Amino acid sequence: MGEKKVSGRVPEAAQRRVLDGATRQRRLNRQLEALENDNFGDDPQAGLPRPGKPPHFADTAETGKKKKKTRGDHFKLRFRKNFQALLEEQNLSAAEGPNYVSACAGPSRLPQRHFCAVCGFPSAYTCVTCGARYCSSRCLGTHQDTRCLKWTV
Repeated sequence: MGEKKVSGRVPEAAQRRVLDGATRQRRLNRQLEALENDNFGDDPQAGLPRPGKPPHFADTAETGKKKKKTRGDHFKLRFRKNFQALLEEQNLSAAEGPNYVSACAGPSRLPQRHFCAVCGFPSAYTCVTCGARYCSSRCLGTHQDTRCLKWTV
C-alpha cells in the first residue's frame, strides 16, 4: 500500500514543556514583581522645564469676554505629590474607623472571572504549556508566537 500518515503535531507536543501549578504560580508572581519594579518610579519627565505658554486654539467664537486666569495650576504642577505621599500625609494608618488603608471586602461568592491574556475579553480556554488564558484561536496563535514561556528561566 504505502506509508502511514503521521500527524505533524505529535512530535511538536513531545518537545513542548508543560508547567505544573506551582511553577505557573511562581512564574506569575515573578511577572507581577517585574511589573511592580518597572512601574515603581515616578515620571521621569516631571523635572523637565515646561515650555512657555501652550498654543491657543480657539474652538469657539470669541464672545468679547476674557477668562479669568488662575494661578493655582502652576503650583499644582510644581508641587505634585504621588499617591503614596498623600497617604503618608494623611496618616491614615493611625486613624480610627474604616479608611483607604484599613478597608477591605470579603471574598466573593461568585466564581473568579477569567480574561484573555492577549486581548482582555472573557476567555474560555487555557494554554496547555503555561496556563495563560485565551479566548480564540487567533489569540492562541499570538500567545504562542510572542508570549508563551517568555519569562520562564
